[in-house]
Amino acid sequence: MILFDKILEMAKTKKVKVFFDMDGTCAEFKSGEKNDILTNKKGLFLDKRPIKTVLKVMERLSKIPNVEVCILSNCHYQEQKEEKIEWLRKFAPFIIPENIFIIVLSNENYTSDNKHFLKGNKIKKILSSDETAFLIEDDHRVIKATQSLGIDAEHVSMLIE
Repeated sequence: MILFDKILEMAKTKKVKVFFDMDGTCAEFKSGEKNDILTNKKGLFLDKRPIKTVLKVMERLSKIPNVEVCILSNCHYQEQKEEKIEWLRKFAPFIIPENIFIIVLSNENYTSDNKHFLKGNKIKKILSSDETAFLIEDDHRVIKATQSLGIDAEHVSMLIE
């Protein structure tokens, strides 16, 4: 796991925050699910299957000195945010509440041109000057946008053996 080793090496000299996306990264994201998300289907995020391989890597990282595992996800409605937090309490209890960042899109001012920059911009606001960050994501548009802001971002497959 080259990315895992890179994070370990960086943590020797500075604090590293590793931000994980949820949908499609540590929780399943089914094709055709977009309509249920947009119509705010109750229980949708509570019923997602955990991707155990990724959760195990997240937990391993959380035990390393100088590494903080964070969640950085988005959703369309406040109810979905609450469901995601409940899901995390159940499947990723090792993540402290202060490290859960969920962007509620209905509260944001964004366009189709800048939507993919939301996570990178959020990371920039969260990080202190003595920290570095990685975003682990499944959406290549978000990865590229985040990288263009000077933040390391990689596809989740880079952490899986």
